[in-house]
Amino acid sequence: MNSDEFQEENEYNERTQKIGQKYYTSLQSTFMSIEKTQTQMIMEGRTQRIGETEEQSIVEEFWDYYRQFSSENPPNDSEYYGGDASELKMTILIRQFQDFYLEKIYPLSFPVPIIQKSYKSTKNTRKRPAKFFIVGDTHGSFADVAKLINFFVPAIEKGKQLGYDVKIIIIGDIVDRGKWDLHNLLYLMTFNLKYPTNVLILRGNHEEMSISANYGFGRRVMKYFSEILFASFCHMFKDLPLISIFHCENGSFLCLHGGIPITIDPKTGDYDVPLLNIYNFNNRQVWIDEMDPVSQQILWNDPIINYVPGVSEQFFDNRRGIGYTFGEEIFRTFCVKNHIDLVFRGHQVFSEGFHRDFDDKFITVFSASNYVNKNIQARFVELNSTDIFNFAIHLIQDMPG
Repeated sequence: MNSDEFQEENEYNERTQKIGQKYYTSLQSTFMSIEKTQTQMIMEGRTQRIGETEEQSIVEEFWDYYRQFSSENPPNDSEYYGGDASELKMTILIRQFQDFYLEKIYPLSFPVPIIQKSYKSTKNTRKRPAKFFIVGDTHGSFADVAKLINFFVPAIEKGKQLGYDVKIIIIGDIVDRGKWDLHNLLYLMTFNLKYPTNVLILRGNHEEMSISANYGFGRRVMKYFSEILFASFCHMFKDLPLISIFHCENGSFLCLHGGIPITIDPKTGDYDVPLLNIYNFNNRQVWIDEMDPVSQQILWNDPIINYVPGVSEQFFDNRRGIGYTFGEEIFRTFCVKNHIDLVFRGHQVFSEGFHRDFDDKFITVFSASNYVNKNIQARFVELNSTDIFNFAIHLIQDMPG
């Protein structure tokens, strides 16, 4: 065990599971109502597309509101944009965000929760290059998110001027563990809608009903607003993709929140790794108990720390209470089977804000500088499509504003 790792033990415990069951049962009619309205709107072609409705002004309103704040001047953690109309405005923003993902990013017709894009040139086609920024867990750390967005906005404009794409991947755990988590989420949702071709948000294990109800976000939303608004957020979370894969000039890299999923033969105990493109996912669930095991593991699994090939076991039950920890053989088998060269993920907390495993091919990044009263050297990753292995890991605290 590295001394700079903070253990997250038994997060998914019996109490958390009971809380999930409670809200999953009590909010069923609300979820059904949301689903019915959403389905009806899709069937009638009345879903709100970005830029095609007066409700686009809601994005601008939230954008203007949050741009007035900074790392030194955060919003009030108990006050939200719109005053008496805050819940209504949030509901509209949630619907726009969810509709955007259902229409443009991760439609219901997608067989797998994977967003893929190629930046690999061929003999006949030269692809436009790209610069990628990868952000780990932010957990309500509004100060870090404000700095990041202040950095990303000019980076996007610079890319437009110089002729390369800019892609910002937020790899989950936006909510919980910090009192600004609702502000954090709303600001990142707004940033995503403001720059829809540049930002991608993946689902983390805290973007799920039982965890977010137990670790701060749900209680905060229900304290200041309502169970219905909490249900709307949970219903939106389920439509976030789990994985993004980018195929670049010298290899392919994958982003996910937790870790490499495995399947285990109950008779022999032997493991295998899924071929992601053909696996039968059941990830669009508000409650983790309703998800398939591979989806659960993508959100929850961790590497075995200080793994010794040939000496350590290949996998263990995860100390978090769900999923597994895995070793290098499993990681390499997964990469070969799925044609992946490099993996970036969040999920684990290290005081230095990042960690390298498995010959520097499995990179953990954590982007919250204050996490449950622990001071973290929060980081984010920068890499280019021309050379994915020559990536940089930046310190957020060194950034202005």
